[in-house]
Amino acid sequence: MGPVAGLSSIMVDTSQIIQDIEAHNDLCHRLLDVIQQENQWLSQDHPSGDAAPDQAAKRSLLDQLSQLVSLIQGHRVALKDHEQTHPEHPIPEAIHAAIGRGTDLIMKMVALDRENEKLLLKKGMVPSNQIPSSAQYRPSDALKTYQKHSS
Repeated sequence: MGPVAGLSSIMVDTSQIIQDIEAHNDLCHRLLDVIQQENQWLSQDHPSGDAAPDQAAKRSLLDQLSQLVSLIQGHRVALKDHEQTHPEHPIPEAIHAAIGRGTDLIMKMVALDRENEKLLLKKGMVPSNQIPSSAQYRPSDALKTYQKHSS
């Protein structure tokens, strides 16, 4: 797939950007599934032998996510530069739409992860001094950050 009409492939390969954002969104879907499994597990009473969801898989997904986020940050810089030097060629709507889908997924993950933290504390499964401050995970702050960086 080539660049989206109106943008030069020499300057910005929008098809690659969209592909990377969609890979990010796919990874976010997989992470959301893991977080939902954690939530279901934490919401139920478990016999002592009932195993918790696999945290190694979650760590692996988070590592992959970090790599994709770094890549997308580079794309963001390239798009901003392109937007400033070629204002007659706006960023394609497909990129904005993909970013919007990612933002929605991230907001769901943040909110559910915060709920999971509360359940962990409520069940006494983690010492409270090892849980980050809930102020650090205010979904409204995360939304503001993503809105600020996506424009």
